[in-house]
Amino acid sequence: MSIETDEFRVTALSLNVRSGPSASALKISSLQQGVVIQRIDENESGDWIKILINGAEGWVSKKFLKKVPYIPGPDEDFAWMAIAEAEKGTSEIPGGENRPRVLEYLAATSNLGRSAASKDETPWCSAFVNWCLKQAGYEGTNNAAARSWLDWGQEIATPRRGCIVVFQREQKYGHVGFYLEETETEIKVLGGNQQNAETQLFEVSEKFYAKSDWLGYRIPA
Repeated sequence: MSIETDEFRVTALSLNVRSGPSASALKISSLQQGVVIQRIDENESGDWIKILINGAEGWVSKKFLKKVPYIPGPDEDFAWMAIAEAEKGTSEIPGGENRPRVLEYLAATSNLGRSAASKDETPWCSAFVNWCLKQAGYEGTNNAAARSWLDWGQEIATPRRGCIVVFQREQKYGHVGFYLEETETEIKVLGGNQQNAETQLFEVSEKFYAKSDWLGYRIPA
C-alpha cells in the first residue's frame, strides 16, 4: 500500500518556478525552502510538476521537492497499524534457526553489518517499525537504532494511537514501537522484539513500558 498525496515541500534554499517543464524555460517566480505546494499536473516523464502560483501556472523540478506524507485525521488509524497488528505473534526461533520474517524486518534497515542482519537475535524493534512504515508507503529512519526515531518526522506533545513512541533502555540504548494507550504509570505499545514473560521469546506483541523511560512521541512531517 502506498500513500499518495499531491503536496510537496521545497527542499532547496530557493527553487525557480518556470513557464515550462525545463531548466531552460523562462523563470517566472521562485519559492523558498520549506514552502508546501500543491501539484495540479506533471510532465510525461514525471520529473517536473505543474503548480499554481499567484493565480498563474508554473513548473518546478521534483529534484528539489519532498512529498508531504499523509497524516490521517483523529478518528482514522495510521496506515501502518493494520500491518503491525497482522504481524502479532511473530517471534524469534529459539536455537540455531532464524525466523525469515524477522530477517525481513532487519532488511528494512541499512546500518547493520551482514552478520547482524542475518540473525534474528539482533535487536529488531526499530527494524520492525521501519518495515511496517515501508509496507504502508512511508519513509522511516532506515536505522536499526531505536533512538534514531527521535530525529524522525515531527514531535507531538499529546500521543495518539499509532504514533511512534520511543523509550530509553540503559543510558544509550532504547526501544521503539507504536503507541496504543496508557495508565498513570505505563504506556502500552504494539512493537517488535518485545519479550514474552511466559515463553521468554522476543516477539511482535502488545506490552506495557514504564512512563519513566519515555523519551518522545513522533509522527510524519
